Amino acid sequence: MKNNIIKSLAVLVMVMAAACTYDPYKDDLVLPAETLTLNSLKTDIALDENNLSAPVLTFNWTPARKLSDDYIVTYTSKLDVVGNNFGSTTAIRNDEEDGVYSRSFTSEQINNWANDRWNLPVNKPFMLEFRVVVEFTGGPEFQAPEVRTVRVNVMPIHVDIFAADKMFIDGTATGGQEEIAVTLENPNLYAWYGDLTPGSVLLPTEFDGMTYYIHASGNATSFTPGVPIDLVMDENKQGWNISAGGKHRIVVDMEAKQAVIYDEATDLQPLTVDFYPNGTETLPLAHVTVQDLWAYGGGTGWGVRKLDCSMSAADPQVLIYEGSFSGSVKFCIAQSFTDDGGNEYNQNNAYCYTSSTALTSNKIQELTGSSAREVRNTYMGMPSGKHLFIFDLRNNTILAKPVE
Repeated sequence: MKNNIIKSLAVLVMVMAAACTYDPYKDDLVLPAETLTLNSLKTDIALDENNLSAPVLTFNWTPARKLSDDYIVTYTSKLDVVGNNFGSTTAIRNDEEDGVYSRSFTSEQINNWANDRWNLPVNKPFMLEFRVVVEFTGGPEFQAPEVRTVRVNVMPIHVDIFAADKMFIDGTATGGQEEIAVTLENPNLYAWYGDLTPGSVLLPTEFDGMTYYIHASGNATSFTPGVPIDLVMDENKQGWNISAGGKHRIVVDMEAKQAVIYDEATDLQPLTVDFYPNGTETLPLAHVTVQDLWAYGGGTGWGVRKLDCSMSAADPQVLIYEGSFSGSVKFCIAQSFTDDGGNEYNQNNAYCYTSSTALTSNKIQELTGSSAREVRNTYMGMPSGKHLFIFDLRNNTILAKPVE
């Protein structure tokens, strides 16, 4: 009895083991001969911005295997970017009509999907895959589908990108990567001032999650200090060679697509004003380098207010003050100064900036600068509330931007 039980258990184990390795495709089904083939007319394409509506990519396939009329045969095509695995939110799906064995796509379609559906980085080549699935339903037996997939390399339409979320200075000429700030006076102007050593300087720029490089449009790595350089922005990791160390100023104008790199010999300097105190030409000249401004008038309660202006990194002749005034003022370049004869004066005798026209928010207006009596006795109306006042002494203008 005991031996019979042991033999029965052994048989059961063998049956279970056989069941675990049972594969109906291998053991029961004879795989049919598949006849579906799929090909692309091209394996590499470039989207054509000059002919957007014309087919740029065409796939052709042959019919799947022939079965009895008991079966309903459906052809489905899918287009997607390699890596998306034909996801439900990414794949372009088409239920193909009977007797149709081709599918074409235009440059416009692929470009739009790349931007809006697949969220691909601009200007970066990508690979598409196209799949045809043929399914058989309704017949007396299960029929395995036929599936074919091909891939195509795509060169996207080139987009001239010139925008930045962040800009940096980097390279062997620097002490390490450092962010370049956008200037307060101009949201399209980025500026940096500091020390560089002999070596390379790069301007990596982040935009829309990608890193690009701003460099010369002709890919030149040399430059003439103080002379504007026409720029491009792309993935080419290129910049400029710094031949001599020292202080440098780099100004990038994103709107004009130009940059200027200044060395110590060509660098922009603060404004120096030579003037006669009180506008009296019989007095010795005075010389003042303008690095700040002093406000005076009813808007300061007739007290002298030093503005403690910040100096733009793009141009030391652009001074910026954040604050407010309660009435009209003039802006003096000094509170106390001495002329060439050693005579001492205060702001009442100084060179001043003002205007007979009241300042309006968000409007660039002209400034008149002089030490003449009629200018010194003119007070400029100020807008109410806190503003960012931008004094462009190089161009004799002022702009008041409201601060929220």
